[in-house]
Amino acid sequence: MLLIPLCVGFLALGTAGASAQTPDPPESEAPAAPEVEAPDTGDDQQKSGPREARLKLRVGGGGGALEVGDRFKVAGTLSPYVKGEKVTLLLRRGTKTIKRKVVKPTRKKGANFSRFEFSQKQTTPGRYSVQAIHKRSSDLTFSQDRTKGYKLRFPDVAAGQSNSKVRLFNKYLNRLGYVNDGGSTYDASTGGAVLAYRKVNGMSWTEDGSGEIFKKLAEGKGGYKLKHPGSGKHVEADLSRQVMVLANGDDVYEIYHVSSGAAATPTLTGSWRFYRKEAGYNNLEMYYSVYWNRGYATHGYKSVPTYPASHGCLRNPPRYAKHIYDWIDLGDLIHVYR
Repeated sequence: MLLIPLCVGFLALGTAGASAQTPDPPESEAPAAPEVEAPDTGDDQQKSGPREARLKLRVGGGGGALEVGDRFKVAGTLSPYVKGEKVTLLLRRGTKTIKRKVVKPTRKKGANFSRFEFSQKQTTPGRYSVQAIHKRSSDLTFSQDRTKGYKLRFPDVAAGQSNSKVRLFNKYLNRLGYVNDGGSTYDASTGGAVLAYRKVNGMSWTEDGSGEIFKKLAEGKGGYKLKHPGSGKHVEADLSRQVMVLANGDDVYEIYHVSSGAAATPTLTGSWRFYRKEAGYNNLEMYYSVYWNRGYATHGYKSVPTYPASHGCLRNPPRYAKHIYDWIDLGDLIHVYR
């Protein structure tokens, strides 16, 4: 009669001992496990150790396709359900963890598992993935899962388009100094900014956007390198690339496409200081002119082609002429070079 309880006791002790010797799998880039209170599972089952946890992830939003400005969406499940369990989520770009978040999965009604979601907008080039980790607790074992990597794509953008991608494209142009109105429509101001970008970076002189330009802008590539960074607040005009730059010391403030003097009436190279301003239009239809050498000025004009066409002045887009006029102070230097 006494053998039965002794055998039962021996079995229980052997099971607990085997469970205690099972090592935890390694946690990739996970923080040290915090102290966790024994969760209330709401049942009266006799426990012999943590139950096996099963963690699963899936990528949502277009089957995992990831385009700049989109949210990288991940949904996951943890089973079986245990009240109070936590999951650590690691968002990675390449091998670098860029965000860490701890979530408490919620139970699906009528089921023995819990669910969680995570999403974040992505604008930086790279390959993204998410790892989910459930650290061993008193009720559930260690478990982890990871999505495959998804490369951030950059779509072509073109004149007439109007959407959030164009707004982001304009934002990146402005960040490097290529001036536009910052809106969500690919309009004339966007086209002018793209033209200036193309001129600076040795591309064809058109107003066409592309995924290639979009990606370079997102990486912060393609800005203007000043030739006279030690000139304080000044203007630089590059006749070979037909652009004009407003600069604050070492920093590029704004970049504009311009049209300089035609072959018969070339723009002179050299350095001068601005000495006179003329607001509004004059009798030559020059708009908001700032002069640096006799009759040479930078001014707005109705025609700013992609080639040298003026009588020696620097024509700039009329929409920005007053802004340029207001920015330049008399006495500021202008450096004109090829």
